[in-house]
Amino acid sequence: MADETQPDSSRPSGSDPVADSRQRGASHSDDGVGTFAAMRDGTFRWLWAASWAYYTGRAMELAVLSWLILELTDSPASVALVAVSRAAPMFVFGVLAGSLSDRYRRRSVMLAAQTLNLAIVLVLTVLMMTSRIETWHVYSGIAVTGFSWALDFTARRAYLASLFSGRALTNAMSLDTGALISSNLTGPLFGTSLLRWTDFGGAYVGITAFTVSGLVLLFTLRGEVPPVGAAPAPLRVLAEALGIARRHRSVMATLLVTMVFNLFGWPISTQIPVIARDELGVPEILYGVLAGGLGVGALVGAVILATLNPRRRGSVYSLGTLLFLVAAFGFALSPWYLLSLALLIVAGMGLVSFGIMQPLLVIEVVPPELRGRALGAVALAIGASPMGMLLVGFIAETAGPRMGVAVPTVIGLALMLVLRRRYSVLRGSPELAEAPTPSNTSA
Repeated sequence: MADETQPDSSRPSGSDPVADSRQRGASHSDDGVGTFAAMRDGTFRWLWAASWAYYTGRAMELAVLSWLILELTDSPASVALVAVSRAAPMFVFGVLAGSLSDRYRRRSVMLAAQTLNLAIVLVLTVLMMTSRIETWHVYSGIAVTGFSWALDFTARRAYLASLFSGRALTNAMSLDTGALISSNLTGPLFGTSLLRWTDFGGAYVGITAFTVSGLVLLFTLRGEVPPVGAAPAPLRVLAEALGIARRHRSVMATLLVTMVFNLFGWPISTQIPVIARDELGVPEILYGVLAGGLGVGALVGAVILATLNPRRRGSVYSLGTLLFLVAAFGFALSPWYLLSLALLIVAGMGLVSFGIMQPLLVIEVVPPELRGRALGAVALAIGASPMGMLLVGFIAETAGPRMGVAVPTVIGLALMLVLRRRYSVLRGSPELAEAPTPSNTSA
């Protein structure tokens, strides 16, 4: 990747589309932001379309590979390892990815990440179609696509923050996160439908189509935000990211909730295929519908949040996390398919509340030149999920998939209640959302 710290001299003076977008976003950053207001911005429309295709391909990948490993191994722990392999790079490279987003143009980082993602998808497609796929191919391949996701995660959110500000940024982030989490509906449905009508190779041809579409649409973006400075060495980046968390209580609260969710909340999704097949006794297509329940709830929740544009973001963030955990616990105990589906829809509404407010609580309290690194700290917290997935897989292997879901969610609920009591920003106190920690209040 070439260093692009210099402005693009080929762009005519005074015609920076991103700067124009930023001004438009700032102009309606406080009031009068409609449900789909961000869609009025041409750059955002193309970015949203590219994101939807990319996110859907990723969701298809996880659904298809999880079912493949379940068929090959009949092991809940092995199924959990699929998600572990995908999530581990976020922990290892999250802060580095944030540093790259501060050093290089964010569009270029996204293009590089998705090009790498496409290369691995093509390799897995060939292995599937030639019936040469093995479990180690799955784990190593999805680890590489997980690395590309770590790069894309920080760059995409920093790019959005350059286009919009204030409540307009909340609206844009709601729509983007809605596309991300609602892909949990489209991805599993498309992936398992292709499995039902073709085979694993055919499913991967579909994944390739979505991946190519996302990359092509990303090339249509015009106007890039020049980096505001060169990134320091990786260890210094880590120190700065942790320093940001110490200086801002809202950032620290966000990181802690993110860790709780990724240790005891999201990892339970690894057992949805196991519960679908072995506990509820349904085929792959109904597993796709069941997993899609998260996407249905996310889509509904994203529209509600984009419409209401709530100001008490910390409260929405923590309550959404609690809602997900409560619904997931009910899912663990549910003996009926339709009830299980309904509970996952509710969980999806909590999931999107968590996902939308998470970056906003960080972006709005740190300077623009540090946003990539601050989001890298969030990525590092997200990277805690492999440990949670290993825990879920171990419990599911020894005590059954229902216990693998129930036990972690109870732990997560207890920790969330403690955090809500400890951090007033999680109860919706706006005056503390941007306040530094007491130890760092003096200049």
